[in-house]
Amino acid sequence: MVFRSLSAWATQLACAVGPAMAGDLADITGHWRTVRHSADVAISDCGDGTPCGFLLSVSADMTGGETKDIRNKDPELRERSLEGLPILWGFSPDTDGWHRGRLYNPDTGQTFRSSMKLTSPDELKVKGCLGPLCRQQVWTRLHTEKMDRREN
Repeated sequence: MVFRSLSAWATQLACAVGPAMAGDLADITGHWRTVRHSADVAISDCGDGTPCGFLLSVSADMTGGETKDIRNKDPELRERSLEGLPILWGFSPDTDGWHRGRLYNPDTGQTFRSSMKLTSPDELKVKGCLGPLCRQQVWTRLHTEKMDRREN
């Protein structure tokens, strides 16, 4: 009897907490700094309630001073500016974040299967997979109010 009560309680708790843990666009909207390239990415609503990410800036040291998407597999897209380049799209909410999305890496010109999960208010775990091989990194939230104060 006690086991059945605990089991029912656990089921109710899981049902109540599950939706709150689902991917919430408002939680990941904002500006983020990547680890490897020290790039700044803006995540916002794609217009359908799912996240889209755009490259705001990337260190000139990492790009060799290049400002175009020169490694894109599609020759017609190689003249696109890196600034404003879409790099995240196609995600679906899940119980623990965002899944089944795409992540474009302009450094290699490759597009990866991707998932994202907010691990704290200021940390976003981003995973990219090509075939069975996956890599992940934690992006850090940039607080634009603090950045604005430093500029003044």
